[in-house]
Amino acid sequence: MEVRRTLASGFGALACIAFLAPGSGVTPGLARPAVTKEEPSGSSVLREVRIVMGTTAEVRASGARATPQVLGAAFACLDRVDDAMSLWKESELTRLNARGRGRVSAGMTAVLDRALDVAASSDGAFDPTVEPLVRAAGGLGGQPRLLALDERRSLLSRVGFRRVHLDRRSGDVRLEPGTRLDLGGIAKGYAADLALVALQTSGAESGLVDLGGSSIGAFGLTLTVDVRDPEVPAAPPWASFRVSRGAVSSSGGDQRPRHIFDPRTGEPAARVLAATVVADTGIEADALSTAAYVLGENDGMRLFEHRGAAGLVLFREGARRVLRTTRGFRARYDLAAIPGLDVRE
Repeated sequence: MEVRRTLASGFGALACIAFLAPGSGVTPGLARPAVTKEEPSGSSVLREVRIVMGTTAEVRASGARATPQVLGAAFACLDRVDDAMSLWKESELTRLNARGRGRVSAGMTAVLDRALDVAASSDGAFDPTVEPLVRAAGGLGGQPRLLALDERRSLLSRVGFRRVHLDRRSGDVRLEPGTRLDLGGIAKGYAADLALVALQTSGAESGLVDLGGSSIGAFGLTLTVDVRDPEVPAAPPWASFRVSRGAVSSSGGDQRPRHIFDPRTGEPAARVLAATVVADTGIEADALSTAAYVLGENDGMRLFEHRGAAGLVLFREGARRVLRTTRGFRARYDLAAIPGLDVRE
């Protein structure tokens, strides 16, 4: 089966596509793109769409064992993550934020552990404690606004991943006073990973999980990824590449300008136009793409390579459009670029 996708930044700063290869070992503790989907002739494909995690969620499965119950199991995974990690309703996460401490579920422990790990690797460019900045700027249902310098400074005193204390063995969490968690940059990738496991363990030959185009997971597929023009979404894609294994995530400001903050300064990130990463799982790809968007060209590439990932960033040098990749990306992923795009490794 082959699928083509247009990769763009979704609400909340990221788009993620995760691929699960048979026997890849992704477990619940770990790990917009759609434009067209091509199904093999004669295949039996089931598809269902529901509203989950504040977006339109599509789940597909193919093969003799693909049943409505199989799709239901995948949706149950999405529901569990939403119930635990949403900031838009009462959840395990909102209760933790309100109390400042508590023992959390295994799933929350896994996501928070990965979030803190990527935060440390990126020197805080990705940071799960960015909630005070996001909320003050209207990012959680308020009126969008720019933050004044004094307000930013005050809010930054409550932000910082080292203000989170997690006991990975017991699941006990303590937040320093005023600190609040926002897992929006990582939870959808985690949810897609879990839903993929549910589809695969059911015996489906191939599966697809699409969370509003901002997080997508698949197995049994080869994907051609179109990297959307980050400045004019209706224009032709800047580039395309092919992936048959791993996870793909993209972050950028193309849909909601100035909505991705640099947690270290409190200012909107603006070093590059978009960042895309290929990693082993959706949860990892989500966090890394956001971090690279904040870090920019050079530090973003170093972060990808440090964590064993591959990726690219899009930016401008005056009138010149530039695509910078990690080493070997063009050959490994069959990267093809539009004429006039300056591609660099």
